[in-house]
Amino acid sequence: MERRQLEYFLAVAEHESATAAAAQLHVAQPTISVALRSLEKEFGGQLFERTSIGLALTAAGLALLEPARQVLRDFAVAQESVRDVLGLAAGHLDIVAVPAVAAGWLLEALVGFRRAYPQVGVRVYPETDDNAIAAEVRSGRYNLGLTVSSPVTAQLTSQQVGTQRLNALLPPGSSDASEPIGVEELAAMSLVTMHPSLSTSRRWLETQLSQRGTSPNIRIELGSTEGIMPLVTAGAGYALWWTPMMGSDIGECVLRPILPSLERPIIMSHRSGALSPATEAFLKIVGTDAANTTSHVTK
Repeated sequence: MERRQLEYFLAVAEHESATAAAAQLHVAQPTISVALRSLEKEFGGQLFERTSIGLALTAAGLALLEPARQVLRDFAVAQESVRDVLGLAAGHLDIVAVPAVAAGWLLEALVGFRRAYPQVGVRVYPETDDNAIAAEVRSGRYNLGLTVSSPVTAQLTSQQVGTQRLNALLPPGSSDASEPIGVEELAAMSLVTMHPSLSTSRRWLETQLSQRGTSPNIRIELGSTEGIMPLVTAGAGYALWWTPMMGSDIGECVLRPILPSLERPIIMSHRSGALSPATEAFLKIVGTDAANTTSHVTK
């Protein structure tokens, strides 16, 4: 079994097509097919089956998926470790994070990291599901995961690196910016929000108001965060807003804390064991030490 074969296997698994995988990897499609046949011969069984929409993993293919990712991740760790010792400019850091954390705590952390290690490439991927983040980090697809709850997943080391607080973002001209606003008062106001599957803050507000015999006055429901600030600025309603939140100037909008208050931890997780030099460098920048977090390992 060769590294290139596993790269081809994972590309086909991701795209469900040998042709698309070949295009991504810039190789000829027959090269992919030959490598997969060789891999299947070595394992003694089919890894893919043809369906009406493309290639699907068999049970054997599914069993190989996570180990293949891990082999490639370990290879990258070894490669980066050697380069680090030799003083070569190298390394990549792949991070998957809850969007509100990616736009807040993570941006601030990356400013310091990029200043110290400008040669390291960083890629950030959004994911709203904490459990999915934990699973992807454990599988080796990403170096680090940032969630708002502690993952109950084996083989991960986790630690709290920050806290976010929920606020009400009100249109320009709203008064009493320094005073908290109660959820009962919010119930009478128009809410600009995202679908509940995408917004933990909305689900929390709905629970709070349900306990009080009412519900949010939802006027606009979006599929992403991009349109929230312009709509609030235009006076369409208020929004739920986590702080700290970088990269978004609230302009003349008014930010008020909510009562009852809601704070959530920012949890950073990585695989237990050997880490890439880029991952270790990031942990040091944000004030954590992988060598001193064994008590946080989730079993």
